[in-house]
Amino acid sequence: MRNVALEIAYDGTSYSGWQVQDNAVTVQGIMEEALTRIGAFCGEAGAATGLKSGGRRLRCAGRTDAGVHALGQVASFFTESRMTAREFQLALNSLIPFDIRVLRVFDAPAEFHPRFGAKRRWYRYLVYNTDTLIPFFRNYALWLARKVDLDRLNGYARRILGAHDFTSFASLEMDEAPIREVYSCEFTRKGEFIIFDIAANSFLRKMVRTIVGTFFEMEKQGEGEERVDEILEAKDRSEAGSTAFPGGLYLVKVFY
Repeated sequence: MRNVALEIAYDGTSYSGWQVQDNAVTVQGIMEEALTRIGAFCGEAGAATGLKSGGRRLRCAGRTDAGVHALGQVASFFTESRMTAREFQLALNSLIPFDIRVLRVFDAPAEFHPRFGAKRRWYRYLVYNTDTLIPFFRNYALWLARKVDLDRLNGYARRILGAHDFTSFASLEMDEAPIREVYSCEFTRKGEFIIFDIAANSFLRKMVRTIVGTFFEMEKQGEGEERVDEILEAKDRSEAGSTAFPGGLYLVKVFY
């Protein structure tokens, strides 16, 4: 039994996130359907690919939300197939839509798990900072027409470095531990775009988008950096601001 790993990029615009859901089209669902077809061709339908019938699901490094994109999502599945990594890549890319692409396939150790083995994850959020929104960017960046104080935003960003309880900045699942360690986070400008990069050991649901939405609201009001500390200490989602537009968020890379 092989543990085959995939590096995947996708445009999340048309999908209800990564994770399989009833009555919704998801990236995981599309991928598992393609793997089922490959498994059937190889004579191991159900056993190889992780569908309900086989009891094994395609495992991933992080479950992106609806509308969120990925440049370097990592997933894995078990199979007895003798197909090479390149053959798996070609077969999968021939069966899935063009807004999802398998960039790389490789054999991983049996104990490899994309989620639990990850050391850090890097997300990027894009803000299109112009007077008029170019239609081509509407699904890929938050549009913000006003002047932005980048120094103030970076003052907020420095306050969340290190290990903190991010309850106020996330939608917690039942019994989920809220402590996360942020290794780096920074706002930069490149032309008409403001780019927010953040790397942490892992992220809570909607954590990055809530940080972005809250910081831009605080910056607009001219609030001081100490407000970030107050929000963290409150451990109350109502203390933070809105959750930013999902189309601006990208899972860039997972580090192992």
